Amino acid sequence: MKAQIDENLPPALARAIDAIARSYDHEVVHVREFVKPGTADLELFEAAIRRDIRVHVTQDHHQRKPAERDAIARLGLTVFVLAKGWITLSHYDRAARLLEWWPKMMQQAELVQPGAMFRVPHARASGARLAQIKTTR
Repeated sequence: MKAQIDENLPPALARAIDAIARSYDHEVVHVREFVKPGTADLELFEAAIRRDIRVHVTQDHHQRKPAERDAIARLGLTVFVLAKGWITLSHYDRAARLLEWWPKMMQQAELVQPGAMFRVPHARASGARLAQIKTTR
């Protein structure tokens, strides 16, 4: 499964996750590999689908904007939104925590109907759960 890390997270994070995720037949890219910085999310989502990317990881809260919610559902992306607490973590801690969550995120992406969104708590993955974000208005 192909996933992308949004531009609000460092490109090095995508490279670090990709190095390990490839062992599990996952590919992780950073959005700056194929779109310019500041590209509108709707355009970014469409570019992802053209590249067969099905998972989007971000700190943006897309569930707040109806046009983005609709695009996520229409295009069939599965979105994982990092909860607000992630911003307080150092780059090392953020990378370690995301690696800890990655298997649960990919398992969820494979099980759920595309177009779903989940909030990823900043707590350790061993004692926490992904929370589905309601996409209905």
